[in-house]
Amino acid sequence: MKKLVFIALLALALVLLAGCQPKPVPPETNVEVPAEGAGTVGQQSPLEQPEQPAAEGIEGLPEGYDPSLEEGDNMPIAEGNYDASGVAQHAGATPVPLDPVDMPSPTKRPDLTFTFASYTAAKLGITFESVAGYLVDDSQADVYVLTEPIEQQKDNYSVVFTFSRSAVNANYTLNNLKTDLRTFASELGKVNYQQWRLSDTAERTLLGKPGAYVTYRGVMYDGTIVRGRVHMALLDNNRVLSIHYTGPGEYNTDYSNTVFTRIRSTLKII
Repeated sequence: MKKLVFIALLALALVLLAGCQPKPVPPETNVEVPAEGAGTVGQQSPLEQPEQPAAEGIEGLPEGYDPSLEEGDNMPIAEGNYDASGVAQHAGATPVPLDPVDMPSPTKRPDLTFTFASYTAAKLGITFESVAGYLVDDSQADVYVLTEPIEQQKDNYSVVFTFSRSAVNANYTLNNLKTDLRTFASELGKVNYQQWRLSDTAERTLLGKPGAYVTYRGVMYDGTIVRGRVHMALLDNNRVLSIHYTGPGEYNTDYSNTVFTRIRSTLKII
């Protein structure tokens, strides 16, 4: 009987000893579970990211323009695809001017400076001031011509001032003068010019007498641009005085505004 009790106690001890053994630990994983309310800095779960808005149009480009088209060798330039200053617009880079369509205007050249001298057209009975050193031709009775020397020539075109006088009848009026003025200016453009444009006729006195003038722009067959002015005035004793200026177009402002004005303001009858 004692032996049976001892065997039972030994079996119970073995059972208890087996229950005290540590359980195997499963392999660790690399998943880090953040604390509640915390998140990984700079990252969001794909499910938590907000919906991305649709791409908007690029400023300065036409609606619906596809910037990916600019990646190829033959980059298209859409018609009208220019900013307010006329510069071509592209999506992927700073706008670049397309020469010669939208290149900026060249830097303005310095204004010309002049030295003036007195001239006397004895046959016409007038005196005035103009650019010093001009060549004089007074070989004709009623014509006096000043020509810029070739060494001072610009754009292969010399400036010329031609003064002339003609007789008219007693019934000749300012309206007749305006008609003759435009006819004369129109005839100038019929020789040696591929293009010819006239301004409107404007009234302006000369020597204090009623007169009118017209300006013109012509393009010669070699591409030379010419600008000029014809000014006529009805003088006493049924005479018409004409001053015709012609010069290179690029320098029209210098000669028209400065030299022609100097001639008109210093013109006197002798």
